Amino acid sequence: MSKGLLKGLGWALAIALYLRFGLEPTGWFFYELSFSTGVDGLYWGYSVFRGAGWAMSQWSLQNLFCLAAGALVGALVFWRTSRKETL
Repeated sequence: MSKGLLKGLGWALAIALYLRFGLEPTGWFFYELSFSTGVDGLYWGYSVFRGAGWAMSQWSLQNLFCLAAGALVGALVFWRTSRKETL
C-alpha cells in the first residue's frame, strides 16, 4: 500500500470514530476545563459539543453520515498526498 493510501485511511477512520463517539466526551472536557480554570468562555465549547453529540445521537442517519464524512476526509488526504508525491 502506498503512503498516501495509509494516511488517508487513518484520517478517515479517525474522523468517523470521532464524530460517532467523541463529540460528547469533548463537551465534557470543555465543561471540566471551564470550571477548573474559571474561564467562562470555555462553557460555550461544552454547549456546542454536547449539543452536537445529542443531535447526532437522535439522528437515524448518524452512522452513514460519520462514514461519509470520514470517507470524504480520507479521499481528500489521499488525493493531496498522492499529488505531492508526483510533483
